[in-house]
Parts: sequence; C-alpha cells; structure tokens
Amino acid sequence: MAVHAVRRMPTPMIVSLQPTGFDPMLIDMRGYVYQWSSPLSAFPDNPETVLIGTRAIRDAEPAFAGDDFVDHPPAFAGAALEPLLWLIGTRAFDGGRASWLRSGDRYRLYRWPDFSMLPMTDDERRVVKTSAAAFMVIEKLAAKAKVDVATAQRVINALSLMGLLRRHAAADAAPDAPPPPRSGAIPGV
Repeated sequence: MAVHAVRRMPTPMIVSLQPTGFDPMLIDMRGYVYQWSSPLSAFPDNPETVLIGTRAIRDAEPAFAGDDFVDHPPAFAGAALEPLLWLIGTRAFDGGRASWLRSGDRYRLYRWPDFSMLPMTDDERRVVKTSAAAFMVIEKLAAKAKVDVATAQRVINALSLMGLLRRHAAADAAPDAPPPPRSGAIPGV
C-alpha cells in the first residue's frame, strides 16, 4: 500500500522497505529503479514485518540513482523497478484485492511488461496476455485465462502497482480518493 501511495505523490520520493531479516531496499520513484543487497530471488513471500520509510528527493539532488549519471558510476544507478513491483504486487494481499482496487471495476492492460524481466508462472503470463484483450472484471478475466480468481487478482494487483492498467469504474463504485495536496508538508516525512 505504501509503494502505491508514494507512486501517486507529486513529489519524487525514495522509499525504504526492510523485510524482517534483510537489509533495507531503497526504491527511487523518480528514477524508477531500486537497490537491494539481496538478489530478488530472496524476496520473502510473507515477511513477519516490513519497516517502511520515505524521503523526498529535492529537485537538484541526485537520489541514490538520480538523474545525473555523470558523477556516479553505473553500479550506483540501481536495477529496473518493474520486477520488484511485480513481486510486491503478486505477493501482497494473499490473493485478495489490493486496497486501492475496487470490486466490480474492469481492467485492461495498456502497456506490455518486459516478460523477460518478470519472475512469472505460465498461469500469470496467461492472465497478463488475456488482460490485453478487453476490459474485464477479475472473475471474467480468471475464467478467460483459465486460472483461479486469486491468481488473476494477484496479477491485476501487480500490474496496477506497476502502472500498466486502464480501469473502468463499476456503475455503483465509490468515488476515487482525492489526490494528495500538491503543496505544503507531506505527512509522515
């Protein structure tokens, strides 16, 4: 939930996530990269706790990845964020709907992820490909992809977190939450 919320903020941020037993991972939301001392294959399925922190990136300041690669060696730049967002999205919420998604809404893929970068199963790949065909509710998507609803929901959670979906709201859907304020202090920072 924190990563999704930070992605929507108008101020570029660094997010720190530290699952129990691991060093912190740093996510540069402006550069769309991350750094972590562990390989993604070690990403925990159900960490006991995850410590979360955020820090605003000032305009002229390079984040850990930053926009200025002239003064920083390439190894300092970080890794592509999509695989990490995929893992977070498919493993959070225990196969249930992500808190920012609404029941009854229809979703459609609008940009293909880089399949070579994502650690996905054949069932998950089928859900991604099926989601490109038309706007569908989760249950219809699961049926068309021939997977269980939990698998389809995990994929939609991940694609949404990655910013790869279009959404049509259900007729009786609650209104979207207003965007965060554009000026002033950011709570909790």
